[in-house]
Amino acid sequence: MKRITRRLGMSQAASGLVSGVFTPFFGAWLAWRGVSPDMLAIILSAGLLLRGLVGPASGIIADARNDRRIVMIVLYWVMVIGYGALNFTAMPLVILLTSVPATVANGAAVPLLESVSVRFSERYGFDYGRVRLWASSAFVVANIIGGACVWHFGMRTVAVWLAASSVLCLVSTLRLPAAPLDRPRGDLAGRLRKTLGETRELLRSGVFLLFLAAASFDQASHAFYYGYGGLYWHTLGYSGLLIGILWPLGVFAEIALFSQSLRVLRVIGPTRLLFYGGLGCAVRWTLLGLNPPLPIVVLAQFLHGATFALAHLGAMYFILRAVPPRLAATAQSLYFVCSAGILMGIATFASGRLYAAYGGHAYFLMSAMGLVAMGLALLLARHWHGERIIHGAQDEHTDAI
Repeated sequence: MKRITRRLGMSQAASGLVSGVFTPFFGAWLAWRGVSPDMLAIILSAGLLLRGLVGPASGIIADARNDRRIVMIVLYWVMVIGYGALNFTAMPLVILLTSVPATVANGAAVPLLESVSVRFSERYGFDYGRVRLWASSAFVVANIIGGACVWHFGMRTVAVWLAASSVLCLVSTLRLPAAPLDRPRGDLAGRLRKTLGETRELLRSGVFLLFLAAASFDQASHAFYYGYGGLYWHTLGYSGLLIGILWPLGVFAEIALFSQSLRVLRVIGPTRLLFYGGLGCAVRWTLLGLNPPLPIVVLAQFLHGATFALAHLGAMYFILRAVPPRLAATAQSLYFVCSAGILMGIATFASGRLYAAYGGHAYFLMSAMGLVAMGLALLLARHWHGERIIHGAQDEHTDAI
């Protein structure tokens, strides 16, 4: 078991190294490369929009093959090639054609890795959160060390970092257990049709749709914070150093909660995790919208352990218990697309308009989204009591990941 957890932790850490530099620095790297604002917007938005198609498709293919590892390997090869090519070109069109597939592949690989991590945690009896925390820890490390590299060596280090960390993603995934050679295979086209049919049944489930809505409203309520939080603090006179200290505080709280995720789950349960995540959002964003003194801002940052981590754990354990294992990757991809794609995109667009008009009071919209998440979680708790929500979709080989 220790070998499995160690290898999964390496995969999660490698994923965190990618996002830890991509999130804060990739837009700035594009501008440094001379990409125009219009082209920059196209590159970033195309990556988000295409995730909505490629993510679920990757999950469905992985479930149909009953082999998530091989699909992850293909996606990581796309990242290695795409981000690697960025080190050898300054042409905006080439950057578009290489970075967008790499970004989309990364977005599709993350839910597959989560699916594998949750499945293995159940199979081998370890705490999923203690594997997932390596992604959060690596994210913070990448923020700090990546920022130091950019400061010391310049923006050119961003593409080097993304390419190198993509290689780490690939290598760590290759070290995960391969699907058994004797697993049932069958006709792939037939299996795809079967998985698509089961996916349609999943999407017709009112319980699953309630879950998607509750989890998505919670995670998308972070839109203003992710997009404009640092800018807002800057306008309030916070120094760059202070902002740099405040930002990781929430991730430290997230890591602490992940380290105790099984204990938290036993006490609270998936639907109440989602409810308390929404409650944390309502409290946290209301506090920040009131422009409080610094000690209250610090407290609000530590609430990230509730707003993100509680809800994320609730989502992971809901999928584990409610969705048949054969559809695990599909369900994870749908959750990721809805929470970090569709609704996050809408909330980010609305946040820009509200920030221009109302400044930091735009946080109150995020508070309202937290209240909606709470209400939806209560509805979910009334209609779901721990059972599988669809039947007949079973793993065809229990050792396949």
